Amino acid sequence: MQDARWLALAAPGLIFAGHAFYGAMLPKTALTLALLAALTLAGAALAPGLRRDLDRLRPPLLPAAAFALVLLMALWSLTPFAPGGPHPVWDYVDAGTAATTVDKSQTLLEFTKLLGLAAVFGLGLALGGSDSRARAGANTIVAFGAALAAWSFLDWAGGDLDRGVGRHRLEGPFEAANTSATLFGVLLVLTLGLAASAVRGAPPGRRLTAMAPFLAAALLFLFSLIATASRAGLASTAAGLAVFVGLQLFGRRQAWPRAALLALAGLALLAGAIFVGGDVLVDRFLEDDLAEDGRAMLFQAHWDAFKAAPWLGYGLGSFDLVNRLILNAGNIEEIWATRAAHNVYVTWLEQGGVLGAAPMFACVGALIWTSLQGTLRRSRLTSPLYGLLAANVVFLVHGAFDFALETYSMAALWSLLLGLQFAASQGRPRR
Repeated sequence: MQDARWLALAAPGLIFAGHAFYGAMLPKTALTLALLAALTLAGAALAPGLRRDLDRLRPPLLPAAAFALVLLMALWSLTPFAPGGPHPVWDYVDAGTAATTVDKSQTLLEFTKLLGLAAVFGLGLALGGSDSRARAGANTIVAFGAALAAWSFLDWAGGDLDRGVGRHRLEGPFEAANTSATLFGVLLVLTLGLAASAVRGAPPGRRLTAMAPFLAAALLFLFSLIATASRAGLASTAAGLAVFVGLQLFGRRQAWPRAALLALAGLALLAGAIFVGGDVLVDRFLEDDLAEDGRAMLFQAHWDAFKAAPWLGYGLGSFDLVNRLILNAGNIEEIWATRAAHNVYVTWLEQGGVLGAAPMFACVGALIWTSLQGTLRRSRLTSPLYGLLAANVVFLVHGAFDFALETYSMAALWSLLLGLQFAASQGRPRR
């Protein structure tokens, strides 16, 4: 209790509880997750050892300032005094003071959820304040992830027995295959970082034993990823793996033959897994998918909507209402039933405008850049940190094609990992 080691179990447990409840997509579930994160952080702050660890960290001043600006822009959108003035929709309704946002209640909800993500980020900082908590927290994330992947895989494999019809794609607790693909891709690269660290820290005769649990989890994540049949999920995971190998090669200045051998072994494993269980995935790569045309139309429609309100957008949480406002005879068949823009960058630009999206992008970019710089200066815990940095790539690349980060528990997971890597990269003494 003196150094809050219980946090290594509590913080990941909170995130995966959110995953289990359909990704905490419902407002009540999301707000409950946000409240519990804040209470957990407050409880952890009572530990004297944890406070000493946090006192030694360089505070994330630039990311914090950028995030505060995001919150300020969200509040500004609740007034009629923002650039461009109030949205014209308020001329047609008698619902109080006009505002830039088209939906005040949704904007307030998203504002509160952002505060919850800040609390989760604080939990990540607390975990990364010491090497032992950072490693224990990462191990716990992999353990919970392996349990969730095993349940998801078995549920998918037995789908035709339980329901009388086969389900071709693994959807997991989110009931969305692409969101599950993001999760398993992130867990895969994180697990490989922990596996490399376990091998490096074990005596020569016990390296295989030390690595075995992580390799088992990695295989489980790999086959679950392939079972989602997510093309963008596989591509974003491949990008994350490429970054991980590059960091291992150049960050640690490893010998080229060993790094090349590891890369070839990984490619062979991936190819074998796709050959054995990736028939649906291969079919989706080869087919002429009409859904791609619909997604391109969706992107164009919401990009045009952003250009019509470029400064503060339509307000956080306004997607559903904006999607109904932009319906016309040419796009109604393709986009009327969608609930996301399938592109996190367009989503932020449309809802927050340039003034709201730019500081959010700057916040995330500053955290990743600072973590990378600190990691390259570290001599310990480097492989797990490389895995955390590569996990960012999976989130960022897949975010351009799908809506995993609009699932609240997934956004919370990334917030936790960002806080963990930012603190751990500063090289605090092992405790």
